[in-house]
Amino acid sequence: MKTLRRFFVGILSCVIISTPLFANNCDNPTFRKYNPEKCQDAKTFSFGTTASVLGGGAALVGGALALFASGSNSSGTPEPQPTLQTYNSVGADIDQIKLASVLDSTTYTYNFNQYNDIRLAYSLARGFTGKNSTIAVLDGGDDSFHGTKVATLASGAIAPNATVKTYKIVDSDMNFLPYQEIGDIIKSANGANIYNFSWSVPMRANSVKSYQQMANLTSDHFLNQISMAATDTDAIFVVAAGNDYDKKQSSAISALPVIMPELKGHFVNVVAWDSDTGALADYSNACGKTKDWCITAPGTNISTGNATLAVSGTSFATPIVSAAIAVIREAFPYMKSSEITNLLFTTARDLGKAGVDEIYGHGMLDLERATRPVGVELVSVSETMNVRLSTATISGPAAHTIKSADIKFAFLDSFGRAFDANLNDKISVKNRSLALNRLREYKNHKTTIGNFEFGFKQNDLLTGDGFMKTDSDNLLGFIGWHDEINVGKSDIFFGTSIGFAAPKTSPESMITGFSNINTISSEIGIQHNDWTFKVAIPDTIIGGNMNLHIPVGRDIDGNYIFQDHTLNLATRPAVELSAQYKFMVAGFVDNPYGTDEVYVLAHGKFRF
Repeated sequence: MKTLRRFFVGILSCVIISTPLFANNCDNPTFRKYNPEKCQDAKTFSFGTTASVLGGGAALVGGALALFASGSNSSGTPEPQPTLQTYNSVGADIDQIKLASVLDSTTYTYNFNQYNDIRLAYSLARGFTGKNSTIAVLDGGDDSFHGTKVATLASGAIAPNATVKTYKIVDSDMNFLPYQEIGDIIKSANGANIYNFSWSVPMRANSVKSYQQMANLTSDHFLNQISMAATDTDAIFVVAAGNDYDKKQSSAISALPVIMPELKGHFVNVVAWDSDTGALADYSNACGKTKDWCITAPGTNISTGNATLAVSGTSFATPIVSAAIAVIREAFPYMKSSEITNLLFTTARDLGKAGVDEIYGHGMLDLERATRPVGVELVSVSETMNVRLSTATISGPAAHTIKSADIKFAFLDSFGRAFDANLNDKISVKNRSLALNRLREYKNHKTTIGNFEFGFKQNDLLTGDGFMKTDSDNLLGFIGWHDEINVGKSDIFFGTSIGFAAPKTSPESMITGFSNINTISSEIGIQHNDWTFKVAIPDTIIGGNMNLHIPVGRDIDGNYIFQDHTLNLATRPAVELSAQYKFMVAGFVDNPYGTDEVYVLAHGKFRF
């Protein structure tokens, strides 16, 4: 068997040495600044391993580590590829100084082009570093070149705060352990959220026909432990597609969801992208039959901190995806594995043919898009109801009260992920429209007894729409006193009234209710012949509260979290100056909570 192993090593090594050198990034001044060693002649390194594995009572020649490593040197920056599209709202929420600091960091510039391909800078600038996730790397162990490099990438710049645990699945001669034992190792790592398999077998995904076939080739115990980790602990398996230069199919391990449906949503197959050529790496297998759970990530000329040596292979694209999953789990800890993988695939940038294809699967991993809102934005107004989030138009006094409280809230995207925002940014102030109120006065229902009057009138003091919806036809009950003094040919008049209201809200509103609202209005003026001049303070809230039920996020179990606010609605008054000649009225309103208003209106009666 050792003779057979040497035979495979010899073939793989020849293939690697005959591969053309890849361009690095020495034309980029930032990269050149931090990587002077890479921009000199670099050493070339190659290594390959296969092993004979006995599993399920049948010998399987393979279980081969998907190893492919090389150093390189040449120059030239490739032209941007049209499939690597950008988005109009990229990084709109990120401080540009912070983003620049990330881009200029040493760890980022080690793999500048590769990290830019997955837009890593944005998730780092948003503060996500993979904490609270455990990545189990089943590989050659800490004492092997391959295992060390894979683990380093899993815990590197993408998710530096993730916990990475290494598990050795080969013996001292780099032969795979029996799959029965690998099953035990998977079981022992049952605290892991993510399992990284940077290895493959010399059998293609399209050859996988049945569970029994795979159990015979590997081990029933091995498959059972994968199934239990996925279903019992909601883990995700990230698997290398293989380095067999096969542009049609991935390795058989990548196709386990075909025969084990319970693994769908828990499995990600990874093919390698060459950032220098802007295409699938020449060594990488394609997605093939696994396209529906396959994604693309950089795998060529990846630095793990050694400036004179870069590694290449689907082995090294795989931990990049594992680390990205840790980032998503940190940002949205209530997401289930099926939701995380769906997000990962949905937010990938399309490559190759439009849509999901058999080469690139869903496309390029994109950490910018995966960490910002996607799709329709919603807001929770109760524990059981979400409504569409759009700018709410609210009357001036209510809008001012809410804005002055400077309330933070959380909205949801199409994946149910909560994102922080400022409520002020989603509120538009509606002017009170005193002209409209003046027209309404002629429809008021009032009774006059001497100098006293009482009745009802419409008002727009507390109107709102959207997720701040209130009753648009609020009525204000009032009682008032008016008097006048005759001075020669002129009449001086004055009066005041006190109002009472009980506004109603909608079940689809963050506003859950109001206390009784108290208002006051007053006026003083002079009438001379057909002219009337008046100074007035329109209805102004002097007492009353508004109750808000504000969503602020989701807990670890996905339950919505709310905070209740009670806001005092007492506000400053507007001041109205008006002049009337017969049936024509012109006025100016100094409005403290909206746009100042100028109006002209006419009123009269026709008799028949």
